[in-house]
Amino acid sequence: MSYEIIKSISIEEDKVFVIGASNNVRPLYFNRWECTPLSNTLKEKGKDLVEIEILEAYESGEFQGGTNKFTKALKVLNSVLLEEYKKFDWRNHNAKYGTPEHQKERDSRKSQEFKDLLKKALDYKLPKEKYVIFKDGFFGKITSKGVIWHSNKSKATKFEFSELAEKEKRNFPESVTKGWEIVQLETTQ
Repeated sequence: MSYEIIKSISIEEDKVFVIGASNNVRPLYFNRWECTPLSNTLKEKGKDLVEIEILEAYESGEFQGGTNKFTKALKVLNSVLLEEYKKFDWRNHNAKYGTPEHQKERDSRKSQEFKDLLKKALDYKLPKEKYVIFKDGFFGKITSKGVIWHSNKSKATKFEFSELAEKEKRNFPESVTKGWEIVQLETTQ
């Protein structure tokens, strides 16, 4: 399934612009384009609803990448609001395609309750606290190939929520994660 790799999304006056590239075309060519369906939503329904639609595109996997308010809202859905989100998360559903149960699951994602949950995630204020993985005096930097250990905590991967650090920890075998701790970094005011 193809998706758009996002570098940035901007809402300017009555238009929504995306800088992105299709994941299935190589070499990747990032360009700036107006996303007409989102611009139409912005004109007809307002900024709040277009932001919910953008978050829906991220949540469904149509948009991926970037660091913005929508990727942060996804983190909130997958940690702080996880219990509420579980009944809508399409990755957790097991109903056989085409059955009434499957249709019910699909319909729940179109409900006002789901849109309210997405809005709640968008409005959530991220805590100032950050968490890191720590082992034997070293801080972990998560990479695509594994973990690199540093004595300098500034080089560590920082997580907004301890649940996200725990989730990352579960991506590794127990033999590798033995002795790992999730520690909160001290915040400076």
